[in-house]
Amino acid sequence: MTYLTRSILIVLALYGLVFAIGAAYIAHSGSPLWVALAFPIVFVGIQYLLGPHLIEWIMDICWYDDGGGLPAVNREFVERLCASRGLMVPRIGIIQSGTPNAFSFGRLRTDARVVMTTGLLEILTPEESNAVLAHEIGHIEHWDFAVMTMAALAPLLLYQFYVYTEKISSVRVIAYTAYLCYLLSQFIVLLLNRTREYFADHYAAEVTRTPGDLCSALIKIAYGMVRADGEYRKAMAEGDKEEKTFWRRERRLGGALGLMGVSSLRSGTALALANANATDAARVMRWDLMNPWARLYELNSTHPLTALRVRELNDQAREMHQAAQYPLPTDERRAARGFYLEVLVWAAPALALAALWFIFLAPDWLSYFGIVLPPNAKPMLLVFAGVAWMLRVAFRYRGEFQDASIGALLEDLEVSQMRPRAVRLKGEIVGRGVPGAFWSADLVLRDASGIVFLLYRQSIPFARFLFAISAAEEYIGQEVVVEGWFRRGLAPYVEMSKLTGQDNTSHRAISRWVQLVLAAIAVAIGWLWMHPS
Repeated sequence: MTYLTRSILIVLALYGLVFAIGAAYIAHSGSPLWVALAFPIVFVGIQYLLGPHLIEWIMDICWYDDGGGLPAVNREFVERLCASRGLMVPRIGIIQSGTPNAFSFGRLRTDARVVMTTGLLEILTPEESNAVLAHEIGHIEHWDFAVMTMAALAPLLLYQFYVYTEKISSVRVIAYTAYLCYLLSQFIVLLLNRTREYFADHYAAEVTRTPGDLCSALIKIAYGMVRADGEYRKAMAEGDKEEKTFWRRERRLGGALGLMGVSSLRSGTALALANANATDAARVMRWDLMNPWARLYELNSTHPLTALRVRELNDQAREMHQAAQYPLPTDERRAARGFYLEVLVWAAPALALAALWFIFLAPDWLSYFGIVLPPNAKPMLLVFAGVAWMLRVAFRYRGEFQDASIGALLEDLEVSQMRPRAVRLKGEIVGRGVPGAFWSADLVLRDASGIVFLLYRQSIPFARFLFAISAAEEYIGQEVVVEGWFRRGLAPYVEMSKLTGQDNTSHRAISRWVQLVLAAIAVAIGWLWMHPS
């Protein structure tokens, strides 16, 4: 299936949800919804018209309408590409920022803009930067500004259905269904955004005839964003006032570029391996390809994982009879063992509590569909949630602590949220998880092989805050020993169990024991609820 067909089907799916809810409402009440629907349509329309002006106002962009600012080889490439595709040459802008990224925006093909950062031009070869420019022009040719604006309207319409019908008892079932569709539609919008990124990658590879250039560009950009994030953390911990001001600006700008640009920090966080070059980065990315949990985490991301984009481009290179510049594995079965059981155990407590909440708040929805629950359904769900919670804790906190290095952990293909590694790490605390924030209890550890985020989880109210203001700062700059559980989400991290400093002072996190106690209380309440005496 082509990327264009997939995009069309996704848009149709979004509006299918809207149409289904609208038709159901009209069938049950016959009341018009024009006022409720007019507001989001007008709102999105105004946003579409004013959006480019707002971006220009917010971003510090230097425009070069005479062609200056952009290297001649890039300028000539853009002019040739646009002439061959029947497009107007977009307005080109440069942002003075070390964060490597690029993005395009506008309303129509005729008023499109393409913006690149100086950091991007510095780290990429001319061929790689041409591939990135082709990616952004692909967004322009595919009308992605209009497509994503239309897609963003669907969740708003669904939410309006919910708000408008929730107070009408005769159609409250429609309201609950609309809200569920609203939640689903947000994931579909993200899916569409990721599909458009794949589509633009495909376009760039087609017009440049060198998919490998975009592969290396994506890897360098993703690693460069992680490196810039690391420099920010270091400046917040060690820098003077001028350095901190500079890196705060870079951080804000990098966050905005991550939402709009060719890549995002979240989709490339796994590239945090210290001193990594492009080849090392490809080796680290194997987890994104071979562990099915990566696809689950990606559902909440605006950009595809960098490894998945590289693999798509590798396939395209082979179709062009070219060697893949960054060969990546294609067999994903290695890490899939037990995945569905792990997901079930991971989600079961939340699903049970959500079902209990739904029974309390939305009984009309159940009766509308003729669902009759047994008398003890509510306490049984509470008992089930408690037991499932205990099982989840047992999965997430297992194993005996073993010495490990960060670099080796980042290459572990089996690890996930529910399949942790009990590890003992030795290294230096280089800063807080949220740099410069005195309330951040989380830390960042660096050893000779890499850096990793340390999560200080506490389920007791204010325990994290007390650690943050009383002890966390003392560990920064110290050589420490950390015992905990290494896991991977979109970012790798270690949940601390014990943190020991140079003077042998230590702090322990007891979250798992608190969780077990709370789960036992839930089981006890449910049991007493079922067997009142």
